[in-house]
Parts: sequence; C-alpha cells; structure tokens
Amino acid sequence: MREKGFTLIEILLAVFILGIVLTTVYASYTGTFKLIGETQKDAELYGMARTTLERMTRDLEDAARWKGSFEFVANPNFLQGRDFTSLSFRSGAHVAFGKKDPPDGIAVIEYLVEETDEEDAFALYRSDRLTLDADKDEPPPQKYLLCDRITDLTYRFYDEKGAERKTWDSGSNEDGQKKKSPTLVEIHLALKNEKNPDAPYLFMTRVRIPLSAKQ
Repeated sequence: MREKGFTLIEILLAVFILGIVLTTVYASYTGTFKLIGETQKDAELYGMARTTLERMTRDLEDAARWKGSFEFVANPNFLQGRDFTSLSFRSGAHVAFGKKDPPDGIAVIEYLVEETDEEDAFALYRSDRLTLDADKDEPPPQKYLLCDRITDLTYRFYDEKGAERKTWDSGSNEDGQKKKSPTLVEIHLALKNEKNPDAPYLFMTRVRIPLSAKQ
C-alpha cells in the first residue's frame, strides 16, 4: 500500500501560491507605509508653514514706532540667482529666549533668507533683540531658524493709498515711505516638493499693520 504524501509538483505549486500571497501582502504594506511617510512629510511642511506665517503675522501686527517714527526696511537679497528680500522692523512682539532676556519691549526683528546644504532650498532665520540701536555700535543679534526647505519667499508692500511696492525703506525720502511703515504686507511662501520639484507647496497671507493708519 502506497503511503500518503505530497508530490514534488504539489509542493512547488504550494510554494508558488504562497510566494504570490506574500508578495501581494508585502506590496500592500510597503505602499501603506510609503503613503503614511508622505502624509507625515506633507503634514510637517504644512505645520512649518503655518507656524512661520503665524509668527510673521504676529510680529508685523505689532510693528511699533521708535523715537517717534517707524523703522521698516526691506532690501533685495540675491542668493544663487534668486531674488529674496531681507526684512527689518521694530515690533512689540519680542520673544525672550533666555532667562536674563527682558520679557517685553520694542525690539528690532529681522527676517533673513540664507543658503543651506540642500540643493534648491533655502532657510528663513529670525532675529529678535531689544537693545539694538542704530546710534550704538553693538554686536549683531543671534538668529534662530524659523523655516527651511524654502524655494521662494516674496513680499508685497502697500502704502496708505493702496499702491503696491516690492521694497520699502522708512529711512528714504520717498513719498509715502519716509518714517512710515506699510499699511499692508502680503507674504508669499513656497516650500520644496520633493515628489514634484516643479510644483512647490504655496502659501500666502496678508497682514495689516494697525498703527500705520495713525502715522
């Protein structure tokens, strides 16, 4: 009597079917994990953009006079053939980073875009210092990273008559700018899209400067 068992063909067929099942399950799991990873990266970028624009909005809304006039300067800043803008102004939105740092006061806040090690991506730094005075020779303030993976950051400034300007200098003699701040600042921020570099993530906000109406 022949003992019951599996033939070689049956074993190979079972191994083949098992391989198909495992391949399907693995592809499903890896696809899910990849989707989760991409979603987390997108959420991180959106969170970083939201935090950046909220910080800038708070700083600009608290723009303040210094010695009776506004100090608000936006200058071109060219990096790797790209046109960025450095922004400096007085604001009451001081952030104390150290225990010895006074908790409030009118501070000079600066936003500056700098190069990074990542190709086609830049970083936005924010500095905040209470004691910085143009009449005194003081060391530059410390700067803190606010946002990275930036591909573009532009501003549009609007004066009290609603005229749009690409730059601003309260120290100039230009009509509408001398000793004044803009009445509205529009911020356009673009962050790098690793999946499609030609379609960066775009963000925009408008900030009205309340005190500018009383200047």
